[in-house]
Amino acid sequence: GDKKIYKSVTNLKECSLQTKIEKSNEFFKQLLQESIITQKEFGYFYYKSVNSVSLGKMYLLPKIHKGLESVPGRPVISNCGSPTEKVSEFLDHHLQPLMKSGKSFLKDTNHFLQKLAKLGVLPRDAILVTADVVGLYPNILHDIGLKYLMERFNERQNKRIPTNILVEMAHFVLNNNYFEFNNEIYHQISGTAIGTKFAPPYACIFMDRVENDFLETDKFKPYI
Repeated sequence: GDKKIYKSVTNLKECSLQTKIEKSNEFFKQLLQESIITQKEFGYFYYKSVNSVSLGKMYLLPKIHKGLESVPGRPVISNCGSPTEKVSEFLDHHLQPLMKSGKSFLKDTNHFLQKLAKLGVLPRDAILVTADVVGLYPNILHDIGLKYLMERFNERQNKRIPTNILVEMAHFVLNNNYFEFNNEIYHQISGTAIGTKFAPPYACIFMDRVENDFLETDKFKPYI
């Protein structure tokens, strides 16, 4: 694997499940004390025992669209049952509206076609442009990603949940992605994992900011 993204773990204290669930529980205790979540919601998010969690699991999704020989794989780290799952789920819920308000947000192909239909006749000199980011998720640097996330949270009209708590939660998820692969334990030290719930809106918010910054300085402006 890429040593800039994944680090082998030899000190098992580093990935202590007990320590991780205690930190997760602290977040939701604070939210309950400040009446941000209900007692019922707290019961859902609270980890009662270390036996209810495990390290994440990495698997590969084959990219068969790139050929049927020597097929490359897309690494996915399943967050299901891990100590960061609940925090990631909470973040995902609160990031979804922010993601959907992005200027270039596209839910799916149908959403894209609906936008095209509203454009009407395009100018004859219009240029069709698409772009792809290679390895987006694992290459979003934590400090920049969290900075953009904090700025986006600060733009909310409803700040009932303080920005600093949400950013701390995101920091917790990003920095505690420990997983097993081939009977070894690894730590993802760069970017976010494909497989944790808050990753899609986190990446979309990051790219929305990158795109907006680019378009502000470019003479070409998008129709869609």
